[in-house]
Amino acid sequence: MAIIGLGLLLFALLIGNMQNFLQALGRRKLEMQLRRRDVEQWMSHRRLPEDLRRQVRQAERFSWAATRGVNEEQLLENLPEDLQREIRRHFFKFLNKVRIFSLMDEPLFDAVCEKLRQKLYIRGSDILYQGSPVEKMVFIVRVNWRALEQMEI
Repeated sequence: MAIIGLGLLLFALLIGNMQNFLQALGRRKLEMQLRRRDVEQWMSHRRLPEDLRRQVRQAERFSWAATRGVNEEQLLENLPEDLQREIRRHFFKFLNKVRIFSLMDEPLFDAVCEKLRQKLYIRGSDILYQGSPVEKMVFIVRVNWRALEQMEI
């Protein structure tokens, strides 16, 4: 009887966890639909041409797929500063492979990490423009090589 009771209890826990998971998926889908509706209303209000609307939709889909709708900057702002610093060090640990950054002392390195922001670009986006002044430093972390081979360098 105890084994049967334990089995029923475990089965009820499994069903409860599956229900929570399905509800979370439904919430994410609803958030995505609301975001799409807001973007569509904004584009309509601003009277964007159809080709720009298509690019905005593509960028929104790409951004949502990459971040799952989580605004990392806002999430980090709500955390204590020491935890923010540790998370930023983790995000930008690839900088230690660059000699000039590996020679920096920790406070200076933390200041650099504080200014860095992650940015997503969709295929065909211009990151830097030829002939324009360089106003930012760009670290390309992950590249779709097929798209890069098609570009003219």
